[in-house]
Formats: sequence, structure tokens, C-alpha cells
Amino acid sequence: MIFVCAMTMAQTNAYPLLPMPQNYKVTDKSFAMGKVKLSTPVLKSEWEAFIVNAGGELADKAAAEIKVELLPVIDGVKLNPDEAYRLSVSGKLIKIEAVTERGVYWALQTLRQLEKKKGKKKTGCYVRRTLGVILFLACVIVCGGGSYMLVKAGNTLDNIAGNVKTTDTVSAYVMTDDPAQTLMDAKDYVFAITEKYDYEHTQKAIEKINETVGTQIHTQVYDNILDMVQALYEGNADAMLMNVAYVDVVEAQDGYETFSSRTRTLYDHEEETVVTEDSQTAEKSITTDPFVIYISGSDTRTLTLTTSRSDVNILAVVNPSTKQVLLINTPRDYYVDTAASAGAKDKLTHCGMYGIDCSMATLGNLYDEHVDYYVQINFNGFKTLVDAVGGITVESEKAFRTSEGGFYINQGTNQLNGTVALSYVRERKSFADGDNSRGRHQMQAIEALIKKISSGTTVLSNYSAIMDSMSGMFTTSMSSEDISALVKMQLSDLAAWNVKSYAVTGTGGSSTTYSMPTKRSYVMYPDEVQVKYAEQLVNKVVEGQILTDADLEIPDNIVQ
Repeated sequence: MIFVCAMTMAQTNAYPLLPMPQNYKVTDKSFAMGKVKLSTPVLKSEWEAFIVNAGGELADKAAAEIKVELLPVIDGVKLNPDEAYRLSVSGKLIKIEAVTERGVYWALQTLRQLEKKKGKKKTGCYVRRTLGVILFLACVIVCGGGSYMLVKAGNTLDNIAGNVKTTDTVSAYVMTDDPAQTLMDAKDYVFAITEKYDYEHTQKAIEKINETVGTQIHTQVYDNILDMVQALYEGNADAMLMNVAYVDVVEAQDGYETFSSRTRTLYDHEEETVVTEDSQTAEKSITTDPFVIYISGSDTRTLTLTTSRSDVNILAVVNPSTKQVLLINTPRDYYVDTAASAGAKDKLTHCGMYGIDCSMATLGNLYDEHVDYYVQINFNGFKTLVDAVGGITVESEKAFRTSEGGFYINQGTNQLNGTVALSYVRERKSFADGDNSRGRHQMQAIEALIKKISSGTTVLSNYSAIMDSMSGMFTTSMSSEDISALVKMQLSDLAAWNVKSYAVTGTGGSSTTYSMPTKRSYVMYPDEVQVKYAEQLVNKVVEGQILTDADLEIPDNIVQ
């Protein structure tokens, strides 16, 4: 027998159940998970996984049993009778009676939440709280009375939570009219490379190419990315190796706008890198200690965290003890000391090309605060989510027409669907202060989504679509355990959160950057006073202060 976990009917104030049972009775009975016989007409694979994950073993002749029965009706149920279940726990039997598969599903979730570890063992008792991620987005669905949450929600959690890998792609480029069609055709080519930018991934790509063609390819080292491209254009190199993350940056430079049409790829080499959690974050308690989340927005369309520029750069400073959240927006073109280059200046958006940990460290250095987690937003998923919640409402300070799609935005109140909302949050050309206005619009959209998702009616009527959009919307380094812990904490006290937003700005100009040292690019020189004040706001949240609207106004006596 394997005695690892026990399921016990516990006091609901000790275990806030999702959803809360309409009626319950506390007993002293417990079920020791060992060899178990399973009898169920529905959700067999889910029950089998539950038993195994809880440290049990399936056995047809076991004395202990989990038994599921479907009944025509369960008497005395006042709410949601088609989702009702009756659950009883004794020493040798867990019995579930339900009207539909939905009720059986809910009974399974209740058991998962009632699970207790036995002793100090850490193995065999691990069960993901699939409800956690659901309520992380929309806890009101339970508070509002319950609805059938699809089993696929567990898959959503697996897709988005605990994502600690990033993917880099190094491509071999030749000119469009080059006769080579395969790597073998190009085995005698001279490949332009740079040792200053992403040399580690480039070297691994070279090793793979050498293995593929059966010989050592010839390489020529150049100082920077644009020198490589120019060598390819002028025929001084037959091919070049470059991380695809640099393509957008290359095409943003005068004279190189047509890079993608003038070249083609012979080969793509993908490399996965693990983004490790540091010791400072690992030691924190997600429900009591303040933490900081980096929210990155990029136009990637996969669930894989792909190295790329970041067009949205928001820090969410969270104090779970005081229920205070501070959102700080930093413009993409902010001219900052980048963590990738020992302090060399670059645009904040370029930091994303050196890995999401570089962006986290750069922002952490800017505001003198450690960044614990990341969330990467998928713009296409953002659009889907807005549509799933039925659109959002924003207030525009002026009337304008978006550059993408040509949508007209009224001065004042606007109701936006997903497509228009995406154009709205990406717009900067219509405003004299460019990125500053775009940053404000992004903060507006986040707050509007929070309001909409906090509507029980919205969540209940569009639950399936919301879950679908979540799967394609973001990945996060936060574990499912941390997400679940936050949700359970919230449901235990149902306290309101105080959410405040602050955006730093600056002055536009032009300068060379670490990534593009031979060309001047548009940059935004930081307003140091605003940065300093943002740092002070972060410290206030971390220290447990509650922010007011007045706190968001910089006082005249601020010390730079």
C-alpha cells in the first residue's frame, strides 16, 4: 500500500472551495490514497490521472474504491440542478453521485482542493489546481454562482503557466536571385557573421550547418549587423547568419527597408533557452511578499516565447498583503542602459532581442527594483480576448484615425471591438508625443479589460471564448501553483484591489544604439524626474503604502 495523501472533508473557511457547495457536512473521515478501484461511467481518464497524481495506484481488486454514479435527479438542489453532485468520503470509499458529466467534473475539482499532504513527503501528492487559472482571469464566475467550466481549462493552464523557455531562430540568408537552393549548394560559400551580437546562437547554428554539409563552412566576421547585410548586398559575402529577431530592426533603418524582399532563407536553426528563476524570487511567498511582473507585448503569433522586440513594456508591482497594484508603463523607445551590453545605451524595445531576462533586468535597473516574473502578451490574442468579453470602452483625449485599418476614434467615449482596440493601443503617429500617448492607451485598455472581465455576466456568457483567447494570448513564468495560491487567497477574503497606473515620458531625439551603432535611430530621452518618482512609487507599494490619485502627481519638491 502507498499511503501518501488523504482527502478529508474540511471546513470551508480553511479550504475555500471552488465552487462553494450549497450544503455540506464536516466529518472526521478521510480516504488514504493507495491501491484504488475505479468505477465511473464518465471522465475515466481524468479520474485515472487524479489517482496517479495523488500518489495512488489503479487496481481492479483493491478494497478502496472511487465510485461514480449518474442519477436522474438529486433532490433538494436549489441552484444549477444539472451541475449538481453529492460527494461523500469514508475510509474505504469516495462516492460521487451526479446528474450529468458536469456535476462529476465539479466533484473531481472539489476533491482536488480537499487533498492534503501526509507528513513531509513532497512526492506523489502534487495536483494542479486547474480552477486557479480560470479564476485568475475571472474569479467572479464562482462567486456569481457557478457555471460549467470546460475541462480544457486545465490545458489552458498547462499552456500558459510555468513557461520558462525562450526560442531563438538563426537563419542563413542569401540574395533572392542566388542559385543556391539548399545548404549543400552553399557549402563553399562565405557566410557573414558577427561575434558581438548573439554569437552563442550563431555558433550553434554554424555547428549544425557543418554537420549537415559534412565540412567546415567559411565565415567572415563583421563588426555589426548592418555591415553584414551590406556585405551580402555588395557580394563581399555569399550568405549571412542572423537571428530573425533583428529583421525588424534592420528594416527600420534607412536604405534597408526591403531586406525581406531582397533576401531569402536557406536554413533556419532553432535553439531553446531556459529562463531560470533566480533565488530572490524563489524565496518569496506569492500571497504575502510583494512581487513585480514584467508585461511584454509583441506581435508574435505562437505560444512559444520567441526572442523579439517588445512594443509594450509594463511593470506590475503587486503587494498581496495590502491589495495594492501599481502599473508602470515605459515607452518602447526609451533610451536606457541595457543589461545586454554592460550599460551601453539602447532602445528599451531592442532589449527583447537579447532575451526576456534582458528586458526584465534593464527595467529592474531603471527603477531599482528586482523583477520576479514575466508575462508575454500576444497581440493577436489580445484582439481575440477583447472580442470574447464583448468589446471594451475607452476615453480618447482627441479624435483621430488609426494608422492601421483607418478606424475613426471619437474624442471622448468609444466602444471598441478587438480589431479596433488593437489599432488603438498601437497608434502613435496621430499624436505629437507619440509613444507617450500609446502608453496611456495601453494602460486604458488593460483597465477596461479588468472592468469587463470583472463582470459576472460577461464571463458567464463568453466563458469558452475567453478561455480560447487566453490560450493564444500570453505565456508566463509564474507557476500554476503560484496562480492557484493567489486565487485561493482572493476567494478567502474577497478583498478589493487598489489598482493605480503611472506612465513615464521623455523627449524625442535621435542617437546611435548598441544594436545599431552605425545608424542614428529615433529614441526617447527619459525624463529623469519622472523615472525617479516612479521609483519612489514602487518603493511605497513594496513598503505597504496604499496609493491615492494624489500620489500619482509629481510634487514640486521631488528630488532628482
